[in-house]
Amino acid sequence: MRPATDAIQIRDLSVSYSVVADRPNAGRRTSLVRSTERRLIHALNGVSFDVAAGQVMALIGGNGAGKSTLLKTIVGVLKPVGGQIDLYGRPHLLAPGMGFNRRLSGRENVVLGGLAGGMSLDEVREKQDQIIEFADIGGFIDMPTTTYSSGMFGRLAFAVATHIDTEILLIDEALSAGDAGFRERAVAKVQEMCRAAKTIVVVSHSSTMVAEMATHAVWLHQGQVRRTGELGDVAEEYAAFQAAGGETAQMDRSIADR
Repeated sequence: MRPATDAIQIRDLSVSYSVVADRPNAGRRTSLVRSTERRLIHALNGVSFDVAAGQVMALIGGNGAGKSTLLKTIVGVLKPVGGQIDLYGRPHLLAPGMGFNRRLSGRENVVLGGLAGGMSLDEVREKQDQIIEFADIGGFIDMPTTTYSSGMFGRLAFAVATHIDTEILLIDEALSAGDAGFRERAVAKVQEMCRAAKTIVVVSHSSTMVAEMATHAVWLHQGQVRRTGELGDVAEEYAAFQAAGGETAQMDRSIADR
């Protein structure tokens, strides 16, 4: 049964996938001959935690810890091999390039991104001017997004995602886009959504930005939950762990699938 305050419940979640990688040089007779092997990556292993409705939860951890994999699994892009996710609201994943077509103009991508996020065509038309104004990229809005800098592209993607009427917003490294002025508006927009009881899970390597938005955190290490709790406490322990040289890469958890 769902507790009245929860928007996300995750229980014993595990995600694995296989990749094809080059064999180490030691296994080759000559460097000109390429030899590959299939490896199984255990991206998440027995992950469990809850996110309360209206809460901003930060996912922290090193590269390969499983943060992006977790967001993609929550929204249904990836399928778990075990465990359960219960969502009490419609989720939307904001990740760089998600739902956009680089060959189209910014204005066309506003429509495409809105429709991909579950908006009706009438809703997109109603909010289009607000989205374009928020992105604030000037005349580039009618140019192909192949001409955009990464910051401009991120601004437009963030503007679209935060104007979609969704109960659960998942943000993957999208808040680093743009200059300081835009980041300030982005944080203010997230806080506005929280006041409207929107639930947000955010991944960002900017500790300053996370501190301005999130109140709680989940620390992932090698696909497992190391600690959950209030942001300050979790971030402090994670910083000490990094300083002690405890961070290692996800590939340490891979095994050869022969």
